[in-house]
Amino acid sequence: MSNAPALITRAGRGKTAPITVTPAGLAAIEALAAAGNDQRSIAKALGMDRKTMTDMRRRVPEVDEAFERGLAALGDELTHLLLAQARNGNVVAAIYLTKARLGWREGDAPEARANITINLPDSQTPEAYLRAIRVAGEAGSCPSPLPVGGEVLPG
Repeated sequence: MSNAPALITRAGRGKTAPITVTPAGLAAIEALAAAGNDQRSIAKALGMDRKTMTDMRRRVPEVDEAFERGLAALGDELTHLLLAQARNGNVVAAIYLTKARLGWREGDAPEARANITINLPDSQTPEAYLRAIRVAGEAGSCPSPLPVGGEVLPG
């Protein structure tokens, strides 16, 4: 008989007896998920069916948390490996990271767009417009748009 701690305990005999995951089992779930094993493989390693594992994740928060911690550790490890590759010049790794971790997408226009409003004066004849500019220039509220020595229409 093995000296390894039990990963699960059954309350009774047979495969249909209720299962409890031990602290060693929770550690195993986390480690196996961090190593990249899927839920079916983890369930088999613990000695239960995949459906039982799915049910345990729904009913027992500690089981789900151990599985999620393992997935997070795996995600962090893979991100660090990709980041190291990107920093060493691997463009594909850099592109993947920007899409997967930063949410970037190809072909999208930048989100920030300038909001410019242009207010135009009412429709005027050229003479009336030049007269309004001249009056505003004399009042000192705006510089004359006419070049020095430019031709002025009669007004």
